[in-house]
Amino acid sequence: MAQKTQAQEHISNLSVDLMSHALELIQQKALPVYKRNVATREWSIAHGEFGPSAIAALLLASGVDYHLARLKSFRDVFPEKPPLPHTPYFNWEIGDFLPTKIERLLIKPGEGRLREQLLEFTSVRDSVAHPKLYFIRQLLKPDYTVSRPKARLVAGATHKQKTLRRKLKRSEMTASLHLPLVPTWISYVDIVICVLVMNRFLNLLERKYGPYAYLTGGFSVQNIPTDFFHGWGSTTRKSISFSDWTGAFFDSLSPADKQKVQKRLGDKVSKYLQKYSPPIRVRKKRNGEYEFVNPPPPDFLRKPPPWKVGP
Repeated sequence: MAQKTQAQEHISNLSVDLMSHALELIQQKALPVYKRNVATREWSIAHGEFGPSAIAALLLASGVDYHLARLKSFRDVFPEKPPLPHTPYFNWEIGDFLPTKIERLLIKPGEGRLREQLLEFTSVRDSVAHPKLYFIRQLLKPDYTVSRPKARLVAGATHKQKTLRRKLKRSEMTASLHLPLVPTWISYVDIVICVLVMNRFLNLLERKYGPYAYLTGGFSVQNIPTDFFHGWGSTTRKSISFSDWTGAFFDSLSPADKQKVQKRLGDKVSKYLQKYSPPIRVRKKRNGEYEFVNPPPPDFLRKPPPWKVGP
């Protein structure tokens, strides 16, 4: 007797793949150039450093956008039995722009700094995704050193209002994180800052939404350059978390750049490095043994969203 054909369904989600390729570009392409020049440079971004960093900004933004689309689908799109209350929970759609999702997700007190940092990151992404050409001007001094470059947009190019509100006056840098809006100025340090901000955001999503916001699977990584991940010995590839990768990027910075990063973040760097670990619940059985207990469902499945009840 012939067997019945069975159907399988899954979501076509690129979030982990996009993020993984972004972080590999930073680690294996931009970092070696940074290491070769970190002791001598004052400002100039070396060729081979800004290209991978700029591409990584595109991939990171697309990866988190996919991740938010997955979260929205699980909570508001896919049918549940019984139906979940307070649906739709998120007051944005999958097709909305990433800045709209960020602004409507981070509305609670204490989330303002992270919201602004993420919006500045999207401005950097825009500067790469939507070509804006600049005239770059530098002065060559008699001692053969060069001044800090200045940039101005060529005629016909303009910034979005989102970017203009978060841009330093008379400078092509963002106001809070001092991220460059000129794509060829995006350094290894700049993209590491973006990764730190992204890690804090992803951890916040996991704390709020539990397994609905987990990054499915781990990141399979290589220890390139040698000893980028400390203490691996002869192991060449492991599966790690986004937070583990973020910590390795921060550790790769020079002491001076670590101080600059913390100053630009404007907060304890530990908040951007920490890894979310769900609480472990243990129950004592009648026979005296202990067993692990599944955590309760996240609050957002049954409580009204903050945009309905206010701060």
